[in-house]
Amino acid sequence: MVVATHDAVAPTDLALSAYERALEPKELVLLPGGHFDPYTGSGFEASTAAAARFFRTHLRAE
Repeated sequence: MVVATHDAVAPTDLALSAYERALEPKELVLLPGGHFDPYTGSGFEASTAAAARFFRTHLRAE
């Protein structure tokens, strides 16, 4: 789960609460900024790298 630390659209505290309730496998990536920052600029590289790593690890066909 990618969570922006100062998200006002999907409030950070609610996202973290949802993460705590989620079942495994799960991974939390906190990125600085607001709601759209993980999808733009330097946040984009960090968020997509984390997502790709998670998908490769947990969705790989055996």
